[in-house]
Amino acid sequence: MRMIFLGTSAAVASAERDNTAILCDDVLIDCPGNVFGKMIRAGYDPLKLQAVIITHRHVDHSYGLPSLLEMLRLSGKKETLKLYVNEDFYFEAKQILSAYELFREDFPSEIVPVSGSDSFFIDGLKIETFPVRHSVPNFGLKVSDSKAVVVYSSDTEPCEEVIEQARSADVLIHEATCAEFVTGRKEGHTCIEDAAKIAREARVKVLCLVHFGSELENLVDELKQKVQGIFNGRVVIPQDLDRLVV
Repeated sequence: MRMIFLGTSAAVASAERDNTAILCDDVLIDCPGNVFGKMIRAGYDPLKLQAVIITHRHVDHSYGLPSLLEMLRLSGKKETLKLYVNEDFYFEAKQILSAYELFREDFPSEIVPVSGSDSFFIDGLKIETFPVRHSVPNFGLKVSDSKAVVVYSSDTEPCEEVIEQARSADVLIHEATCAEFVTGRKEGHTCIEDAAKIAREARVKVLCLVHFGSELENLVDELKQKVQGIFNGRVVIPQDLDRLVV
């Protein structure tokens, strides 16, 4: 399983980090910004994309979807693209795509509402959703194939659901919007210290921290050291376009 971190920032992007989006094999998880261009920069052909998953309705996780669909259409994609959208955002997502006339015969797309307790398969990957604790309905993802298990928290406060789903996972990708010693806690989000504790309790092999708050951007080395003092597995704080293979 290959993951490319197309974006790694929290809601406010910076010169170095765009909003969080992850390409897992041929599945895009969340869709901010110019993910089409970032796929090309990462050496991935966007026309190979099989599906998009939108975990929740917040702007920084969804606003790039109309642009992505139009770029794929103009680039000649003909195969149906499946769009798995949080059921809380399903009606609005359909309205947005309809407003841009993106439901077209020359580039078919199928939009599927997803709850926080669904399971489906995409091109050899098993995708399971589970509820997390955010300011709007949101779900995390457990992605597995025959060789690896990867869990993504999406935006959430620390919660038992992530620990349960991530037990003994190969990789836990957890949001890290804040740090207790820098910003204090933020409602609906997780500090790096708590993400480290969750990884330790779940006994994962690798912890990746994403959805990085702008206040933390120049403290990566210090933050990594802090996390390694809590969690003794491998710690990764990816930059945009970094990749991880498991």
